[in-house]
Amino acid sequence: MRLVKRTDNREKDRIPHEAFIRYCAGERGECRIARMVNYSSTGMYLELDYPPPKLGANLLIEVLDQEAAIQDPMIEYQNSKTCYYAKVIWKKNLSHSNAEYGVGLRYLFSAEHEG
Repeated sequence: MRLVKRTDNREKDRIPHEAFIRYCAGERGECRIARMVNYSSTGMYLELDYPPPKLGANLLIEVLDQEAAIQDPMIEYQNSKTCYYAKVIWKKNLSHSNAEYGVGLRYLFSAEHEG
């Protein structure tokens, strides 16, 4: 796995890794699916096709097992998954991407979650 070297003000090098995640924000527990593009030991970068959460919003993030969900959607709820709590630290419109928005997150902490 190749690291993406820092050319900006990032604290840590990013590791390219695509995965689908589900994030939940707000007291109403609104949940959406997004695509993680890369991560580091301090945060991750997401791309979205819809308006992102507010700057400073705290999110619960679940990394989804796409292969299992394709085979049987109910299996997703039976497996433990890795979860993160993170804060939205920046967001921007993307003009040269398949996605409409980019979002930077900083981890608050992570934990194993039993499905």
